[in-house]
Amino acid sequence: MNIVKNVLVLLIAGVLSVSLACTSVAEEATTDFGGCEMCHPQIAENFTTSLHYTGAGMMGEYTKYSAKAFDIDMDDYYSTWHCAKCHAATCDKCHVGYEAKMGHGDQAQEITIDTCDACHYKKQTATFVGDLPVHKSKGPHADIHYEKGLTCTDCHNANEMHGDGNTYASQLEAVTTTCEDCHNNPGKTVKGMTVTQYSTDVGAHAMHEDKLDCTACHTGWQLTCTNCHLDTRKGTQFVADEFRLGVGSDGKIRPFMKMETMYNNATNVAYGEWFSHTVTDKAKDCAFCHENPEVFCEGCEGEILGEGGSFISQEKIDHLTEIFAAPPKTEAPAAEAPEEETPGSPGFGIITAFLGLFLVMFYLAKRR
Repeated sequence: MNIVKNVLVLLIAGVLSVSLACTSVAEEATTDFGGCEMCHPQIAENFTTSLHYTGAGMMGEYTKYSAKAFDIDMDDYYSTWHCAKCHAATCDKCHVGYEAKMGHGDQAQEITIDTCDACHYKKQTATFVGDLPVHKSKGPHADIHYEKGLTCTDCHNANEMHGDGNTYASQLEAVTTTCEDCHNNPGKTVKGMTVTQYSTDVGAHAMHEDKLDCTACHTGWQLTCTNCHLDTRKGTQFVADEFRLGVGSDGKIRPFMKMETMYNNATNVAYGEWFSHTVTDKAKDCAFCHENPEVFCEGCEGEILGEGGSFISQEKIDHLTEIFAAPPKTEAPAAEAPEEETPGSPGFGIITAFLGLFLVMFYLAKRR
């Protein structure tokens, strides 16, 4: 009997110790995530520093650039315009219908592109499905990955969504997904489809390798934002017929987005590397860039968003346009060889000469 009591005491102590340990770990998250942190303490802890939770990316960019130029207090601005409503402060912002008390519940909503579109409809999911921002009108075309049936979570992993415990200033730092993850990974399949692999057998690949990012040639179209009135939040126009390239933070040439913002009749222009999610399998041809200096952002002036990016130098632009404009080198034509005489019958010329001489001598003898 005493043995049974001792076992029960040990079991109770064990359960209590596990419960207390879970509670202490959950408390480290410091935020109530509706009970999700009880089973997912590490995810909850990492999430508190993620861009989804803090919204630091966009706010930080405004603070360093447009807001600084216009002397705008971004805390007041975010409060006035309710910017924080897109920040995922709780798990059910994305995981709609999940209830900790009942496991995950029978009515839990699956994460779909519509889940992401609730917040990313301005310049990401809208262009991905082939629309202009806010789905106001149709864009030139959808992203080929969307046309193949892929959605956001097929490329962006859980660490990018939930955070990895590090604090980042913008998406440029936080997003780790690259084209190479799939297209330079032999044997890779996604949703049962074999992924086309990058190959240096393609001339453009061999020529531009390590110099250009894949998106420089394979971005079908990109956005240009003009007349973004920060004081009224109205008047923003999106143009899809301009395309610019610049030097990204990693030193590779990438698409650059132009943003023109206005506040109290003052204007601020900035550029920054931006992935428009409009990928196409038909890359741009050489002439698209090398015959158009404006694509290389010739004459662009303004601030560069993010750390490490820059405009392509004028010297480089001149070189890129000149090498394409120069006529192709051709080999000088080989000197024409003298025409060879058609050989006749051997000794025929000598015979003819002797015959002629004989006739002359015969004629002279006859006259004598």
